[in-house]
Amino acid sequence: DGDVVSSGPMSSLLYDLALSPFYDRLVQLWPLWVHPNAITCLGGAGAAASLLAMRRGSWVAACAAFTAYHMLDNMDGKQARRTGKSSRLGHVLDHALDGSLGVLASCQICCDHLFGYPAAQRFALCCGMSTLLTCHVAERCSGRPTLGTRLFGADELFLLCSLSLGHRAATGEPLLQLDGSERERWWPALRAGWLLAVALLAVLTVRRPRWLAALGSFGLLCATAPWPLPCLVYGPALAVLLVTNAARAPRPCLACSRSSAHSSSTRTRSPPQTSRGREYPPSSRTHTRGPGSARS
Repeated sequence: DGDVVSSGPMSSLLYDLALSPFYDRLVQLWPLWVHPNAITCLGGAGAAASLLAMRRGSWVAACAAFTAYHMLDNMDGKQARRTGKSSRLGHVLDHALDGSLGVLASCQICCDHLFGYPAAQRFALCCGMSTLLTCHVAERCSGRPTLGTRLFGADELFLLCSLSLGHRAATGEPLLQLDGSERERWWPALRAGWLLAVALLAVLTVRRPRWLAALGSFGLLCATAPWPLPCLVYGPALAVLLVTNAARAPRPCLACSRSSAHSSSTRTRSPPQTSRGREYPPSSRTHTRGPGSARS
């Protein structure tokens, strides 16, 4: 495949215009001695707490815990760049928690509290796992993990999940209740739209036949294999992708990291960082682009 230049994940318009500036200010509340991996682990604990709270029917606690998860998920990378502690371990840890606890919590919220259709959870998990694999296959192919579009991505989904939990806490009902005839009428269309969105994301971001074939094989496995075989395949596949992507990425630029940490400690203003994930600062090293690699 050749080495690729990591250009950071694609972010949405909402993230660039509103959420990133908000988190740029919020991350300043963290002391510089707080390690970004600690923030990542706190976020993972929030996702786990939301799953436990949903099981117990504590919707307010679930909403608070899940909202804390995706807020911390946005701040760990900013804290890493702010303190000069970007690392391959942080990159893997962040995406591993997103691909496990984050996917589980988001899918359960969508099924139980957005649509009020718990029976669709297996389908939602298969789509969630396929989307995460597509995201990191795209990173392997182009250097850019892509989880959504400029109009709707992970941040919009997380906000919708928090809104659904908040609505459930306030009213006791799912945000978009699909009952009886409505479910029969709308669910096939929603299901087809969801599958089409996952397929389009793969085609538009991966663009390599053998990787598209691998993703298609996983989709076929989800459709035909007994549960939980797709999960048993997904876990090791995601782990291999995360580790190999981190190994192929350019090393953190120490000069950039130290400059960022110095700017934070002296409270000088720097341009806002709109990169969403735990990506590395740009390196001055030259990397060979493989076929189909994205331009920086």
